[in-house]
Amino acid sequence: MGGVLLGNSLTVRLADALAQLPAGYPVWGNRGASGIDGLLATAAGVARATARPLLALLGDVSALYDMNSLALFRHCPAPVVILVVNNNGGQIFSLLPAPVRQAYYVMPQEVDFRHAAALFGLDYQRPDSMGALRAMLDAVWRRQPAAGAATLLELVVPAEQGASLLRELVAEMAR
Repeated sequence: MGGVLLGNSLTVRLADALAQLPAGYPVWGNRGASGIDGLLATAAGVARATARPLLALLGDVSALYDMNSLALFRHCPAPVVILVVNNNGGQIFSLLPAPVRQAYYVMPQEVDFRHAAALFGLDYQRPDSMGALRAMLDAVWRRQPAAGAATLLELVVPAEQGASLLRELVAEMAR
């Protein structure tokens, strides 16, 4: 059995609404400053302490904020996937009714995480569909621990898709 580390606000809310983890399945989190401080470092610590497969799910701004911690994933005792949901920054604030949220709350970065993975010697993949994501995750989990470095998967999604999905789920539950 592995574990999951949930990062920023939107991934925590989506996992809470959609995930169907077995009772007792290990889930970690670290809210840090502004909810994004040290998430990758925390994931690296969990991976080393447990020596079990780990999925770290976080947003693009969270990954950028702690990018230097990717160096900690060069040698992993078990398969690790860092799944970065790249929705061009701060889209949890799309849930707010503020007409000025784009100017004051959203933090578009326009980054491609393949360069971060290359900088730190990590495997990198960018699935273009949910089917491709599942196939990539299956391949990583089958990899032997001796394979070494973690895999950084960058899932690029339209900016408002995550917040829209959460809004729809809440509305459906209210009915």
